[in-house]
Amino acid sequence: MIFRVYINFKPGILDPEAEAIMQTIKNMGNKSIEKIIKGKFFDIHLDDKKDYFKEIEKISENLLSNPVIENFKIIKKN
Repeated sequence: MIFRVYINFKPGILDPEAEAIMQTIKNMGNKSIEKIIKGKFFDIHLDDKKDYFKEIEKISENLLSNPVIENFKIIKKN
């Protein structure tokens, strides 16, 4: 079983890397892209067939993300 945890900044949190990428895209002449949201993900592989969603949620909130500035979303892949 695999859980994928997506993490990105909460709305209103400045992301200098995404802003720099956006500026470079504009400098390249592309004016149609309005916004870039940068994030990261973790794939957590489990041997057991038991659903560990609550445990993965706890790990995501307490270890993988900073709940003050980041959101996370968990997807069960299989």
